[in-house]
Formats: sequence, C-alpha cells, structure tokens
Amino acid sequence: MESDGSARQWLLFGLGNPGGRYEATRHNLGWLLTDRLAQRHGLRFSAGRGDYFHARYELDGRDIRLIKPVTWMNLSGRAVRQYLAIERPEDYKLVIAIDDVHIPLGRLRYREGGSSGGHKGLESVIESLRSKDVPRLRMGVGPGPDGADLAEFVLEEFAEDEREAVDAMLQRAADAFEFRVTHDPQETMARFNG
Repeated sequence: MESDGSARQWLLFGLGNPGGRYEATRHNLGWLLTDRLAQRHGLRFSAGRGDYFHARYELDGRDIRLIKPVTWMNLSGRAVRQYLAIERPEDYKLVIAIDDVHIPLGRLRYREGGSSGGHKGLESVIESLRSKDVPRLRMGVGPGPDGADLAEFVLEEFAEDEREAVDAMLQRAADAFEFRVTHDPQETMARFNG
C-alpha cells in the first residue's frame, strides 16, 4: 500500500449496508459517495467475484476503483480483504469512505490513520488489515438528537431539511477524494477538513 499520491491505483471503499431499506440512510454515505463519483464519470457498477460491486475510471493517469462492499457494515473488513485477495491490485492506495456521527452534518474530515472512533465498519477494516494506518474520509451526519440511540439514528434516512446539505457534502467529498489522488495528505486536509 502506497503512502502518498504516487500510487498508480486508488481504491475507494464506500461503506454501507446492503438492501433497499438502508439505501438512503446516514450509515450509507460511503455507498452514496461511490454512487456520486460513478455518476460524475458515467459509470455503472458490476458485481465482483467477492462480496462487493465495483467500477473503475482513470484520473490524471491513475486507475481509480470504486468499491461497494455488500457485507453488513460491521463485516466490511471481510469485503476489503476479499477484494485485495481476488483483484490483486499493485502499487495501490486505499481510502475508506464512511459516515461519522461525531462530525456536524455537512463537514468532512480526511485522515491517513488513527482509531476507528467507534465506527464498526472502519473497526472491521482496521482489524482485517491489522493496521490503524487506514486512510479514511469521514462525512459528518451529527449531532444526533439528545438522548438518541446513535445506532438507530444512523440507520434513519436523512430528514427533508437535511438533504440539500447532504447533497453539497457528497459533492465536496467527491472533490476531496479526487483532490487526494493528485495531492498529498496535508494539502487535502488543509483544503477540505472542517
């Protein structure tokens, strides 16, 4: 796995839950981001040979892979491990796209590593790769209502009055990922975090 913008392949794993019931929920922002990028580039996802769908395009001479695990969120690491074993990418950099209830709605936070912050999908990926050095793009969905069960909150659909902010955030997250492909982490964080 590469540590900077020199990687020839970039793997964006957008985490979410399978099934129509979860399609437009807060917890599926990772999937929604991969959908946004696919739409931007006129792509269709195809079934992979493991528990994932994928699509690909080229950006500035780099091979970009959009991957949607179809495991449940807390088993996302299994799909990441399968993808790496089956597709055997070389000279690659992976990024995990997830929702984050601890970040205000509409805000982004890119980091090259760290703890899972309690996110079960990211925790599964960290455990699967046996490393906390997992780049992640967090998209804010918080804060949850006072006293709310956060596990239930993230499985709810966005409210009508939140949708404009969500749309703008997905557009900015797509820009952030593509910016990171050609720029270093510090530039990406300075431009998009907060």
